[in-house]
Amino acid sequence: MILDRCANALTYLGISPRLDTALKFLSEMNPSALEVNTRVELDGSDVFYSVGEPMLTHREMNFEHHKRYIDIHVPVTGTERIALCPAAARPQDAAFDEKKDIGFFPGRKINAVDVPAGWFCICFPDDAHVPGMISAGESHAIVKVVVKVRA
Repeated sequence: MILDRCANALTYLGISPRLDTALKFLSEMNPSALEVNTRVELDGSDVFYSVGEPMLTHREMNFEHHKRYIDIHVPVTGTERIALCPAAARPQDAAFDEKKDIGFFPGRKINAVDVPAGWFCICFPDDAHVPGMISAGESHAIVKVVVKVRA
């Protein structure tokens, strides 16, 4: 997991060429040019992003994990809390949808991070996570970019 400001994204260049493509996008991202409910391919299905308006809520610890993709969570407005635990903590019989590259399992957080607008959180395939949480206050929507990078 990496948590940092978008302005520092280029600091992490060199981990992988596909991740470099995503990091360059983050460093140049213009929030006012983003359109909600869109998907944009930066490098075909290897690197793409979608822009949405998720509802942040207090929620149960139902962790998601991926095998083929890295998730980069980028709030454009507001602050999103993301709970984390190792994907290895999932039960052996936890279901996984290979086609959608996602599985879910109940668990306990090891850590949680607040990701404010202008920051990003990279969740690698070993980082199970619960996005879309709120740390305090009432449920509300934010604008958010999720970048998917083939691992």
